[in-house]
Amino acid sequence: MRTLFVVLVGVVGGLAAALQSRFLGIMEQRAGTLASTFVTYGGGGLAIGLVALAVGGARISELRTVPWWAFTAGIMGLVVVASLGISVDRLGLGAGLTLFTGSTLVLAAVVDHVGWLGEPYRLDLARLAGIAMVVAGTWLVVAGR
Repeated sequence: MRTLFVVLVGVVGGLAAALQSRFLGIMEQRAGTLASTFVTYGGGGLAIGLVALAVGGARISELRTVPWWAFTAGIMGLVVVASLGISVDRLGLGAGLTLFTGSTLVLAAVVDHVGWLGEPYRLDLARLAGIAMVVAGTWLVVAGR
């Protein structure tokens, strides 16, 4: 049951990412990258702030135990939101998300293989073949748009 819940959370997140990306593309086209990124982070910050106040237990004090480099996640989030807005606006939702997802999977495989952020998960022939298919599929979707 626990695995099913995690899978469902992942699916819901993927669906939300697709919709968010399209909405970012619309805002990007009409108001630009900075405005669309501001709306995304301003709205998200307000929403999570209200949730944290409502349920309590935000554990903010535990942030002092987090490595310094983990705090760059906020800046990387800005890059994610801005890049999705720009690419989806110019390439379309399918091609923009395919490019985003393909590059994410390739870097994730390298990070896992090397063990940069934890236990290494070695690439075997099957994973390498999968990565090659992801790269080829990404190229086909983006080039064929």
